[in-house]
Amino acid sequence: MRNKIFAYKDAVGFENELFLFSKWYKEHGSPTMCFQIHSTILDPEKLKPVWDILERVFPDIPWFGNSTAGNIVDCEQAVDISVSAIIFEKTTSKFQVFQYDFSRESVGGIASEIVKEADKNPWVKAVEIYHCISPFSTTALCEGLDSLAPNIQVFGGIVCSPDITSPNSCVFSSVGGYTKSGLLVVFYGGDDLYIESRKISGWKPIGRNFHVTRSEGNILYELGGVPAYEVYNKYLNIKNDNNFFYNALEFPMLYEHNGVSIVRAAGASNPDGSLSMSSDIDEGSIVRLSYGEPQLIVEKIKAESEACEKFAPEVQHIFSCAARKAFWSQHEPTYEISPFKGLASSTGFFSHGEFLREKGHLNQHNITLVFASMREGPAVKHEHAPVEDIQEGMASRLPLAARMATFIRETSFELEQINSKLRVMNEHLQDVATTDALTGLENRLAFDEILKTISQEDSEAGTWTMVLMDVNGLKYANDTFGHQAGDALIVAAGNAIKSAYGATGNCFRIGGDEFAVVTRAPLDSLFVLYSNLQKCIEEYNKDALYHLSIAVGESRLRSDSGVRKSISDWKMEADLNMYRDKVRYHKPVENNENQNLKDLISCLITVEEAKDSYTAHHSDRVKAFSEQIARLLGLSEGSVSLITHAALLHDIGKMGISDNVLGKPGKLTDDEFSIIKQHPVIGAKILMQSNYTHELVQIVLHHHERFDGRGYPEGLKGEEIPIGARIIAIADSVDAMTSKRVYRDALSLDYCRKEIEKNLGVMYDPAIGKVVLDHWNEVADLLMKLQSGRPKIVNRTN
Repeated sequence: MRNKIFAYKDAVGFENELFLFSKWYKEHGSPTMCFQIHSTILDPEKLKPVWDILERVFPDIPWFGNSTAGNIVDCEQAVDISVSAIIFEKTTSKFQVFQYDFSRESVGGIASEIVKEADKNPWVKAVEIYHCISPFSTTALCEGLDSLAPNIQVFGGIVCSPDITSPNSCVFSSVGGYTKSGLLVVFYGGDDLYIESRKISGWKPIGRNFHVTRSEGNILYELGGVPAYEVYNKYLNIKNDNNFFYNALEFPMLYEHNGVSIVRAAGASNPDGSLSMSSDIDEGSIVRLSYGEPQLIVEKIKAESEACEKFAPEVQHIFSCAARKAFWSQHEPTYEISPFKGLASSTGFFSHGEFLREKGHLNQHNITLVFASMREGPAVKHEHAPVEDIQEGMASRLPLAARMATFIRETSFELEQINSKLRVMNEHLQDVATTDALTGLENRLAFDEILKTISQEDSEAGTWTMVLMDVNGLKYANDTFGHQAGDALIVAAGNAIKSAYGATGNCFRIGGDEFAVVTRAPLDSLFVLYSNLQKCIEEYNKDALYHLSIAVGESRLRSDSGVRKSISDWKMEADLNMYRDKVRYHKPVENNENQNLKDLISCLITVEEAKDSYTAHHSDRVKAFSEQIARLLGLSEGSVSLITHAALLHDIGKMGISDNVLGKPGKLTDDEFSIIKQHPVIGAKILMQSNYTHELVQIVLHHHERFDGRGYPEGLKGEEIPIGARIIAIADSVDAMTSKRVYRDALSLDYCRKEIEKNLGVMYDPAIGKVVLDHWNEVADLLMKLQSGRPKIVNRTN
């Protein structure tokens, strides 16, 4: 692959050169070839002689070209019109030229056609694009060409004129003629053609981050909530005048897009303070001003030229942003690309913007240098002059401005790190201050804050609805099973409320068992939200150990007649409606299902006791003793009924204890006794799930507490222990001592009486115990009756 380059100065001289070249072309077998034209002249009448001569001398050879801000030939600035013959020496190498007009087709449609053509030609390895300056962003084209096969490289530039502030530009070709609003596309490929593309930027961030708070397409409206132009005015003192473009070019914006650092130049500042950018900048992204650092550019150029040399190119196409010429104003315009000179024949131009596909995405850059290196066949090292080291031409000391820029950049970076840490800490503190730790919902502070905000709204606004909720039976769960059970219900309630209402409003936990939702949901959707809450509760209760029930009350901020309520009246109405819901729908009720559960439990007690002949009918006897003691104490019929029911159920928890432990003939180990001590808690859980009353569950839970506080499961003492549990403790002991057990014979009534007397105030309530001892003969009669079916007194004492 090679280039034959012509400098067009006049028609006669150019035609003579072409005629001589045509002889060489024929002598070498007429290889595949095309002509490329770069011109700083945009007038089609002055370009027409070039086209006519090409078609006369080479009537079947395609040609294409574009306007430029300056031409590059072999890494040096060239004449106004340069023509290069790109010669492919391998028969497998191919190219194809396309031209499109933006005034006739949409950008999206053009991109789709390019992708379709590339898909039809699997030989394509690279797509080169020449894009006229247009009033619209290049983003649509870039995104459209992302659909190209991932192995296809894309590179090119935005064509322009020597006045880079001018919108004038053009492309032209033998396939599409001349246009000022077009796109020229060249496919390259073939089995023996190898292509490598790269870019060089050299811009470093300076100053702090700016958040893009408003942008539409390529119009950047606001940075950090202020007009985008103010950033240039405030920090760089760049005025909104005719020189804005040139001054802003020295400080383009850097931002991350598609995982690549992109340089964006402001093309113009508009009257409203917005900036017209060369391409889109996404709203929500972060940008920073940047400056060109000579040392960084030199290092990048050195690294890329060494990589290029290893590739061993035969032809190079160069797209260098015209703004970079100004950066090297003390040198030749092509000063920075001189290290590439001699590596291969090169042509190119100074562009308005540059294209390069990286990481699967095509991006449009500004103030960037893009190289496309090509060769046919395997890499062969070519002899060439030593690569020029541009560092030799640089002063050994950095300018003061560069050193100050470094200082500002590093200081800004440190401040940004500190600010970042402060932001994280503030966000965390804000979350802690307004978030309930147990449920993750917003807390009372956040609830009060939103009510304050609503109270300050325009009085015409009033579409808010407040939903107050209360977890039913939370105290019961806490008292019966401990706060771990209560916390589980609170978490379950929070999850259900968030699942039902979270998408339409703010959810709060405002007290121990109190929740609130504040929402703008339409009136007709509130019942749906309530139904969703009930479904969540039902789903939870299917497998839950602790039953969840929530009372709900709603209130609209604006009444049906249109009157806006005060915040206090609004809350009061929601609270009242919640109370009505609690009274109406959440009262404990006896129903057939509950009765069936209770019958089942009684049956289970019988089955459990039938396993061991020694404890058969133990619960019945404890029930009888407990009833006798309760009546001797003069308790009400309601209390007697409650205590006798609890006595019958007091050992239901043993269903959850292993038979090996319950029926062990010898002394229990400490671990085994710890297992036995779990049965009151297990029993209470069973009864709670069966809707037994709180008072009854408490008696069962505490029937093994001791008056001195050394019992279990909670170590209650004295009158902290429910009176029913204190009665059952004595009744249970009487039956246990006078019954034959697997590990001993039944004990005598005398022994039993003495044990009770000895443990008054220790294990047993002394007042209740004294009543039992005073009526010991009656207790003994009942015992004999229960054991033998007839009255009998054994070891009766006065």
